[in-house]
Amino acid sequence: MQGLFKRTSQESGNSSRLLIVDDDAYLRTSLRQQFVAEGFHDIFDVGSATGLNTALKEANPDLILLDIQISDGNGVEICKRLRREGFAKPIVMLTAKNAESDIIEGLDAGANDYVTKPLRMDELLARIHTQLRQYKALDDACFELADLNFVPANKMLHNIECGRMQALTEKETTILKFLYRAFPESVTKDELLTEVWGLQNGLTTHTLETHIYRLRQKIGRLTKTPIVITTENGYRLEL
Repeated sequence: MQGLFKRTSQESGNSSRLLIVDDDAYLRTSLRQQFVAEGFHDIFDVGSATGLNTALKEANPDLILLDIQISDGNGVEICKRLRREGFAKPIVMLTAKNAESDIIEGLDAGANDYVTKPLRMDELLARIHTQLRQYKALDDACFELADLNFVPANKMLHNIECGRMQALTEKETTILKFLYRAFPESVTKDELLTEVWGLQNGLTTHTLETHIYRLRQKIGRLTKTPIVITTENGYRLEL
């Protein structure tokens, strides 16, 4: 089992705690050095899935960078387990370039975002800062969607009449929030891709369509109202 390492910056900077989970020792060292230069104080890393539980207890991370494929584990399954066990903070997956199936699996497993290898440090830092900022500014508002209540902060849909509830993924929550704020106007697929996934090379509308399909399935378990409507060039809400 590869151990847990910490590098602490003595400079004033970002107080958020980062945990890197990757079996590439060179990459972990390089990332630690880059994050220290960026001003992060507490950076931890672990090189194996078996060492992750110990790492989590010691690091108490505000964000996890998780490789999609580790020598002794699968990043998607690890992400699912973390979410099942109650880890609600951001998880950013590290994936191979153009591995769209891995990307979709990771996002469906509960990852907040992903970055493809070889890593571009400016992009990685921007995504880390975005996820940390969004987590600290969770939206506690309760929105009404036909006969459902939607609480983005809890990633939850709730049918008040029957009491049933349905959990959403991070991406499904962001899609609903964006459509709600655009109502009654429709939103194009490109606008949704940009809002939810950012400017990512190689991402196709198939990714969005897959998430919309699964979101509709979840809505359908709570109500017969077709809340997410397909338009000529995108989607809108039917409230």
